[in-house]
Amino acid sequence: MSTESMGAGAAGPYFFLSYAHTPSDGVDDSDPNLWVRRLYRDLCGHITNMTTVSGDRAGFMDGSMRTGQDWPTSLAESLAACRVFVPLYSPRYFISPWCGKEWAVFSRRQALYQGEKRSGMPSAVVPALWSPVRDNQLPQQVRSVQYAHPELGQRYQMFGLYGLVKVRSFRADYERAVLHLARRIVEVGETVMVEPGDHRHLDAVDDAFAPEIAVPSPTGRTLRITVAAGSLDRLPTGRSPVYYGATPLHWNPFHPESAQPLAAIAASIVEGLNYRVVVREFDDKSEASDCPEVLLLDRWVLRDPKHRARLSELDAGHRPSTGLVIPWNSADPTDQAVHNDLAAHLDATLPRAAERERRGGRATALSVPDLRSFRALLPQVVEAAANSYLHSVGASLSGGSTPRFKLGAAGAPAGGPPNWTRPGP
Repeated sequence: MSTESMGAGAAGPYFFLSYAHTPSDGVDDSDPNLWVRRLYRDLCGHITNMTTVSGDRAGFMDGSMRTGQDWPTSLAESLAACRVFVPLYSPRYFISPWCGKEWAVFSRRQALYQGEKRSGMPSAVVPALWSPVRDNQLPQQVRSVQYAHPELGQRYQMFGLYGLVKVRSFRADYERAVLHLARRIVEVGETVMVEPGDHRHLDAVDDAFAPEIAVPSPTGRTLRITVAAGSLDRLPTGRSPVYYGATPLHWNPFHPESAQPLAAIAASIVEGLNYRVVVREFDDKSEASDCPEVLLLDRWVLRDPKHRARLSELDAGHRPSTGLVIPWNSADPTDQAVHNDLAAHLDATLPRAAERERRGGRATALSVPDLRSFRALLPQVVEAAANSYLHSVGASLSGGSTPRFKLGAAGAPAGGPPNWTRPGP
């Protein structure tokens, strides 16, 4: 492809700032993304002075809180035409489906070097560290992208740009780091050409950071994880938004101990038990599964009459192959304050499912207070659901017998402990 066909930067912004929007806590009218806006303005100022682009073409930053499949036209067009993609790394960034979609869209645009030939694959992605991120929080798709930028200084490595901009005594470090970042953006913008993207078909784009919802199993077994939880656009009454994301699959009850959605952690554990995992949201169309199932329930949704009605229908359907796990956060004072109230809602809404767990000696699955307990209990619930499913399948076969179910890795001694992998926190 010739460079003449790749002049995206002529029509779009020089750089596109991709960041995780911090939701308002509802306490006051302050802007939770104020410091990101400060960084954006500083970068635009540097790039205007370092290049010939006009101030309104220096950069793009989306200020809207998006829900559903709503792609603002200005965002879509800027993402399809910018020269450089600047993701602000933070723990929140990699659990944001919108950030994952923005990354996916830009990654589809083919890049090549201008002028002299260079070795290696060209990239117009220039990550910046907003707040420190552990290696195990980085999705596999981004681990090959260099983001450390040692020339930005040691304090940048330790605190990220957010720490530098917030601490007055770090002002010189912040200014130096932003100047170096702007220089890097310009260097990439002048040496790498990126083909224009198509902004007309963004609704169906996948989240590049989303965990795989189905993986091959050497045994051919499948288990479904169903998540009944709130989301940012359907926030449970009285609940803080910090535990939620764009969909129920982004629910993270163990924040801040864990930076991962609970569904991702559960999928990793179940994969370690040699299952093909299917993850889905609980909704009106949630039918009885043709495989064992585990329902992860956000007990706060039991305050919503519509959720209670749908869950009651599930319980009345007598689904013995569906295990129930109810996490809550013992470190959250709000969770503690309504503990008894929500427990009463559970017994009224899901009496059969709750009784199955109690009768099976897994009453603690109905009140899982921390991540360590969740990791210990989930394999037990999976085993019970799988055994119940195999029993029901065996009973339906005339003259057939129910095979004994084993959770160990292939070749493990019978009766030995299950071999499962702990995901990163």
